[in-house]
Amino acid sequence: MLVVGAGVAGLVAAIELHRAGRAVVVLEAAPEVGGRVRTTVRDGFTLDHGFQVLFTAYPVLNEYLDHGALKLHPFQPAARIVRDDRGTALVGDALNDLSLLLPSLTGGALPLPDLLRMLRLRQFAKGLTIDECFAARYAAVSTRDFLAARGFSARTINGFFAPFYGGILLDRTLTTRASVLLFTFKMLAEGKTAVPEGGMGAITAQMAALLPAEVIRCNTRVRALNLENGRAAGVTLDDGTVLQAQDVVLATDLVTAHALTESVGAQLHEPRQVLGCTTLYYRAQTALLPGRALWLNARRDATVSHAITLTEVVAAYAPPGQHLIAATVLGEAATHDDALLDAAVRKDLSRMAPGTNAAAHDALATIAIWRVPLSQYAQPVLANNAGAAASARTPVQGLWRASETAHSSSLDGAARGGQLAARELLNTSGAR
Repeated sequence: MLVVGAGVAGLVAAIELHRAGRAVVVLEAAPEVGGRVRTTVRDGFTLDHGFQVLFTAYPVLNEYLDHGALKLHPFQPAARIVRDDRGTALVGDALNDLSLLLPSLTGGALPLPDLLRMLRLRQFAKGLTIDECFAARYAAVSTRDFLAARGFSARTINGFFAPFYGGILLDRTLTTRASVLLFTFKMLAEGKTAVPEGGMGAITAQMAALLPAEVIRCNTRVRALNLENGRAAGVTLDDGTVLQAQDVVLATDLVTAHALTESVGAQLHEPRQVLGCTTLYYRAQTALLPGRALWLNARRDATVSHAITLTEVVAAYAPPGQHLIAATVLGEAATHDDALLDAAVRKDLSRMAPGTNAAAHDALATIAIWRVPLSQYAQPVLANNAGAAASARTPVQGLWRASETAHSSSLDGAARGGQLAARELLNTSGAR
């Protein structure tokens, strides 16, 4: 059996197949495993491939992780909101961190009635099962409309939910289906938000270690799918090598998956719209944005969506005595050229932390500009087929799809997609 792609979905599929005693080979085009969940160390700085976090409550992904070995470092369950008036206000989950109660009540980030609505929403989401979060009634309504129906003011929707969930969903319009909001709210309520001490790439490295080393072949790009009598029969690599297999699991990104299947006259019933982002990493002598809470830029003219001094969460992300700042940009601004984007982000950072002296801003040194054009797939409302059962089957017999599109654009969604593909394949091959 061949698995094409060694991201979270592909690794989970391979692990499941290996545990079932099946011979499996994973083909990965990149020099290392991980897909989007990778980390590069540059000059002593730990740089994730775009700002990412782990929700420790993810139920399916956790089946393949050892949290203790990852040495997770939690963020504060809060956000510091930067407003148009240049002021900032802290708002957080006081049920997870009691110290956040007073700042949330007195900081002015949200009106008191909306703070109470936030508490009720937290309890509501926590009380749902994950399947209930994705039920048709929530998949068929946008996040913005769902929040308005629950009575949240425009000030809170635009000033908190748009920057906070815009950062998670990579879309500040809040047109994403409400199911994703509820799922995320549930994960936030039931666990922590954290990063491994060795970077997010430690997650996929740990997963890959569950497989024999010879199973994974990196620097191995698949050029084409091969069919025999209309059935998947293997793949052809970039160098012309043909690998035969009775079953092929396609665990690549959306663009690659569509291209490979369409090359054999088939079509995946998956989204085509993808969302990207760009994260700029800076070296600094001071913690320009202090604290372990994410800084949200709620200004109407914002370029930076959210930012944080990562070394406030994990000191090991930078050499001793230095700090690492990550600032993420969404939408069209994320596609601007490096020089223009860097200048705009620096300007935003100076406005987000106006109390810091000018010398600290001038001393910022750009380490990397990390562009992730295929960060997520768009998750708009599902008016017609909401609640349809997910399947890993494709129009080509013997070709299976392992993808987050089976559930949600998240690490847990990717794990679910990989698990679904492996288990459907095993059930079908066992019946042959």
